Amino acid sequence: MRPGQLTRALSAPPTCSVDDACRAHLRDRLSSGLAPLVERLPRRQRLVVNLSDLRRARERPDSPSRQQEPFAWKPVFVRRSLGLAVVDACAVGRFRSPAEAVGPVASEAVAEWERTGWRAFHWEPWFAGLHRGARALVLSEAVTWATSLWASFDWAAFNERPRVGGGDDQWVCPDAGALILKGRSELRVPLAATGPDGAAGPVALACVAGGRPSDEWAAELAYPALVAALRSPTRPVPARVAGLWPDAGIHLVVDIDGEVLASAVDRVVAKVHVMVEARRLLAQPA
Repeated sequence: MRPGQLTRALSAPPTCSVDDACRAHLRDRLSSGLAPLVERLPRRQRLVVNLSDLRRARERPDSPSRQQEPFAWKPVFVRRSLGLAVVDACAVGRFRSPAEAVGPVASEAVAEWERTGWRAFHWEPWFAGLHRGARALVLSEAVTWATSLWASFDWAAFNERPRVGGGDDQWVCPDAGALILKGRSELRVPLAATGPDGAAGPVALACVAGGRPSDEWAAELAYPALVAALRSPTRPVPARVAGLWPDAGIHLVVDIDGEVLASAVDRVVAKVHVMVEARRLLAQPA
């Protein structure tokens, strides 16, 4: 799909909507499916679930039971946050391309941390301590990621500039407080300035993923829309979600309705079951 085609597909007027009754039914169905699973978690453990976790539970069911290595910064951990800042700088017209923006944006982040002590991205001290070659590797990772997102759209064709990045949507299951669902998107595209009563209008989401889409791609793309709908029950459910798989050169779009959200609910319950059982296995004495 060419950038202009993808932009038009993502920003077209909504073709369907999800009413409050459907949203409440999906919430209750999800809660009732998750509550008995979370009760099986090892004592005092919490489970935070994002789309990457759900994909791993499908592709590598044993991965949640593997011993996690201590965290250490790597270029791959920086590329999304720096890449989003780069895309945003291009979107507001500061730079013409991610390659032009990446160096100045990273330097500005480090300078702001050195001046105020505030780490907007958390990686600033680590990046500042790297030698020139290692910094170049970090910048290369980020500019590759940012270019994939930037080049996927015709930015001048959006009726209103998309919001780039932002905080993850988050929902705590009311019947299973040890479980948190997190939804992440790279772009939020306004489809209307306001709703009919002056409330917030519908949006479309765009999400970047690695590898290539699975046969469950529609339910995967519906997941961030589901979490957004659960988090903000007074806002419209996102009208559609675009998935970008840069490694495979594939772009797909799904319109969000009750059926595709129900598929996402079923997928979440199934994959959380896999994750809980893996946690239980890891907690067993050797």
